[in-house]
Amino acid sequence: MKKILFGLAAMASLTLTACGGGSICDQLEDVSKESADKAEECGLTIDADDKEVTDAEREQCETATESCSDADKEAFEKYADCVADVKGCADKSEAEQQAFALRVFACASNLTSVSAACNAAAGE
Repeated sequence: MKKILFGLAAMASLTLTACGGGSICDQLEDVSKESADKAEECGLTIDADDKEVTDAEREQCETATESCSDADKEAFEKYADCVADVKGCADKSEAEQQAFALRVFACASNLTSVSAACNAAAGE
């Protein structure tokens, strides 16, 4: 189960440095921190890249925006909103941990419409 959450953290980190820009980058950074906090409250440890985002990473995010359409940006906003709204765990049981991970992964469906140009800018 913890490996699933490592993937979740990696996905959040990738999303942060992928498309977006300005407020989207900030929103994705905040959501990444919030979900890591919720995961820890669920009894899950995330080792993946829990450091602060650097200025270079923020600049990379903003630069990638140039290849992302308004629809791409909207998809990232929907993803960030979805992850922000994910409820944490009622307890630290494995069932609650799995349910939490599934709720977060369900938000990724918002990213399926991201354009090829935006994905290419993100290094996908």
